[in-house]
Amino acid sequence: MKYPYLLLDAGGTLVFPDQDLIARIAAEEESILDPERIYEAHYRLVYQYDVYLRENSSPPPVSLGDFFQLLLTQAGAPKDVAERVANKLVVRHETTSLWTYTKPWVVETLAELKQLGFRMSVISNSDGRVRQQLDACGITQYIDGVFDSQIVGVEKPDPRIFLHALTELDLAPENALYVGDMYHIDVLGANGAGIGAVHLDPLGCYNEWPGLHLRDIRDLPGWTATLGNTLSEYNLFPASAGYKNKS
Repeated sequence: MKYPYLLLDAGGTLVFPDQDLIARIAAEEESILDPERIYEAHYRLVYQYDVYLRENSSPPPVSLGDFFQLLLTQAGAPKDVAERVANKLVVRHETTSLWTYTKPWVVETLAELKQLGFRMSVISNSDGRVRQQLDACGITQYIDGVFDSQIVGVEKPDPRIFLHALTELDLAPENALYVGDMYHIDVLGANGAGIGAVHLDPLGCYNEWPGLHLRDIRDLPGWTATLGNTLSEYNLFPASAGYKNKS
């Protein structure tokens, strides 16, 4: 079959909160954190966010400072240290995004996907800086376009941001595949625009949720090698397969 066009999320999929920087700032406050625990804490928070959205019709009222505090406490920092470090991170983020960090395997996987013949673009909820984040991580060489919610004027899960990207790329929904880590924002948002979606679940938290879950983008080349003549055999549309939140 012709490979689908890959539309990729950015934060949590290609770039991540800078775990090494966060650990260094925590160390300045005499709290030693394992950077990998910070990475894992991020996905536990994503899962908690999705659980909240499953139960409620609107997202929780969490500021950026709240997010960093929760991230730090999940990673093992005492509450008072987490508060001080979170304040420093908010200030740092205002000048230089904390999402200018990636894993070596991200670039390696994107290079492999491009070599296999995939074309890729990014659709991200961001503050206008997602292209800078991707540039800093050496990612933009592998992608055609970047659709930043701040620039487009609408954010996921609103289907209009996906439809805008499809129009700009001259792409039909059935020929695209969205990949992201936030179930309600990425998977159900893409489904709302008629695009099949793959959910990334590094910690295996969503095993009982409908849909197709992969560990991270490292699994994409192997999974796509199994594709037959159609994507319909995979559960890429949980939004139309009976999934409902409980609100």
